[in-house]
Amino acid sequence: MRGNVLNKTRCGRPHKLSDRDARAIVRKVKEIPKISASNLADQIATVSGKKVHPETIRRVLRSGGYNGRVSRRKPFISSVN
Repeated sequence: MRGNVLNKTRCGRPHKLSDRDARAIVRKVKEIPKISASNLADQIATVSGKKVHPETIRRVLRSGGYNGRVSRRKPFISSVN
C-alpha cells in the first residue's frame, strides 16, 4: 500500500462558509437583487448559526459573478413617454 491515510496538515484557515452556504447566498440574491450584504449576514446567522461579516458575503457574491453595482431603476411612465 502506497501513501498515507492520515489527514495531512493544511496551510491557512478553513473556510467559514461551506459550498452549500455560498450557493444559498447566491440563490437569495438572485431572488431579491436589492438585498444588502448586512441583511444577508443576519439571515445566515439566524438560519445556520454562523456569524459572518458582510464583507465575507460580498466576497462570496463576487466569486458568484455579482458585483457592487446598484441596479438601475426604470423611469415612471408619463404622458411624454
